Amino acid sequence: MKTSLEEMLAFVSVVDSGSISAAAEQLEQTASGVSRALSRLEEKLGVTLLRRTTRRLELTEEGEVFLAQARRILASVEQAEEQMTLRRQAPAGRLRINTASPFMLHAILPLIGEFRALYPQIELELNSDDRIIDLLERRTDLAIRIGNLPDSSLHARPLCHSYRRVLASPEYL
Repeated sequence: MKTSLEEMLAFVSVVDSGSISAAAEQLEQTASGVSRALSRLEEKLGVTLLRRTTRRLELTEEGEVFLAQARRILASVEQAEEQMTLRRQAPAGRLRINTASPFMLHAILPLIGEFRALYPQIELELNSDDRIIDLLERRTDLAIRIGNLPDSSLHARPLCHSYRRVLASPEYL
């Protein structure tokens, strides 16, 4: 891509504000910086977008065409940023969880109703497997296992301690 978003934003700001100095103030940049951004943009595109005199700025025909596209692109970038902000505020998407079968049955499944009430935008995919799996290959977001992880670049944290006991009924003994 030849054009940067900063150059596009400088161009749109100059057109909207009517002057390079007003655009510079709006963008919190220097007037010379905005002017250089405009010059770079025109050089990259190989066209003159604005006719500039000491007192006036006037869009060229190419400038009008580019302005319409630049506005759409900048609006699209702003919309994408807003969507990411909303996603951070309210978690959404698919969460793939893999645990051993007994843990899934006794610890995870009883919490599903409450979890779905708290996070309705999250789609749960639950898998139980008693083996150590390749989390990346199976596209698993969260795995709960007993024991230490083999050397890995994955992040792990202990949830609790699991104590092993040998139990027998009095009749067995």
